[in-house]
Amino acid sequence: MAQQPTTKPQKSRSRDGNYYGVLIDGAFYFTAATFAAPATVIPAFARELGASALIIGLAPTLYSLGWMLPQLFSAHYVQRLTRKKPYILSMMGAQRLCYLIIALLTWLIPIDRPQVLLITFLAVYLLASIFDGTGTPAWLEFVASSIPERRRGSLFAARTFISCICGLVAGWLTRLTLEQSPFPQNFGLLFLWAFLLFATGWTVFARLTWEQPSEGPNKSAPSLKDYLRRVPGILTNDSPFRRFVLAMMLLLLGQMGLAFFSVYGLERMALPASYVGYFTISMTTGQMLAALFAGRLGDARGHKINLQLSCIAMGAAAFLTSLPPKMSLTVIIFVLLGIANTTYGVSRLPIVMEYAPEGLRSVYAGIVNTLLAPVVFLTPMIGGWLVEVIGYGAVFKAALAINGLAIVFFIFLVQDPRKLQRDDTIFSQNL
Repeated sequence: MAQQPTTKPQKSRSRDGNYYGVLIDGAFYFTAATFAAPATVIPAFARELGASALIIGLAPTLYSLGWMLPQLFSAHYVQRLTRKKPYILSMMGAQRLCYLIIALLTWLIPIDRPQVLLITFLAVYLLASIFDGTGTPAWLEFVASSIPERRRGSLFAARTFISCICGLVAGWLTRLTLEQSPFPQNFGLLFLWAFLLFATGWTVFARLTWEQPSEGPNKSAPSLKDYLRRVPGILTNDSPFRRFVLAMMLLLLGQMGLAFFSVYGLERMALPASYVGYFTISMTTGQMLAALFAGRLGDARGHKINLQLSCIAMGAAAFLTSLPPKMSLTVIIFVLLGIANTTYGVSRLPIVMEYAPEGLRSVYAGIVNTLLAPVVFLTPMIGGWLVEVIGYGAVFKAALAINGLAIVFFIFLVQDPRKLQRDDTIFSQNL
């Protein structure tokens, strides 16, 4: 009895340490990612290396593809771990080291061999995403077990907002670095800044002391074959979820112009590569604005509305490219891209969890990631082909049309999972 008063406060303080540790690590992580932003820095780097429109379109999506594909497989291994933190630190450390390797490549590979640098960069960039995706299931379980449910919303909102503020400074430093240093060393410095911030976040996470270990290996966890056997039945019998997956495919197809906004903005206004920093600042501003309302809107009105807003913002950005080129319009375009990215990112996983019945959440998440991964891969290739065959205008018009179709699909065919919870007994009230 005498030990109870001291044990509980210690556990509470340890959990508080985890809360702030995950918050600080997340702020460093997303700020670091600004220096290698998929929509601005990565396409510009590929362009400077002489990449074709197809490669420029594919490069930013490599990270999403590598992040999505391994999760269904790594989850089976993670379920059998009694402690997740050592595994998380290994995957996080490997992912962060990849950015140091990329920085070194830009300084070691001769400038007269741009194709070699481009190929090695893409390979290491993809490897970083695979390490990140492989560690994600364990990270999610660690956070879920150590952060109380009523504090998770504030945690993710604070991570996003703080990283957006820091991202504005990172965008300014990106512009300064690209402007004052020669190519490709200037991009190498950006990847070095990213590595240093990633490593700082890793150090903070490594110092967390509290973890709730599993009692033992989860022998009841379904095998990979069981996961795959359930997929056809789920998609056949759960029509609301099937329509949601189709809507998400349209949403992702509508992002086919994402990799070309920065390159198109630079080319049609004859701007130097350093203006990518301004584009990054503008996009980060949009992300910060969306972070102020997207979380609360999703909690109060459901996450479907955020996905609709993502389509509206992406479609509006595509439409603005058809107007005469002006710097003010370009800034608005990247603000809209930031809003589209944040509203999508805030609600994509939570709405899947609401569609999933109790006990099948990992299966539903695996279905979404597996089915959408090919779309993520093919979308920029289609965009790159359109740019090479017809021109930039074609890809932006196609993006506008697809986002319009996705909005109609979401409004009239996709049902809010919260309403299904009230009407359909397949869904648990505890989701």
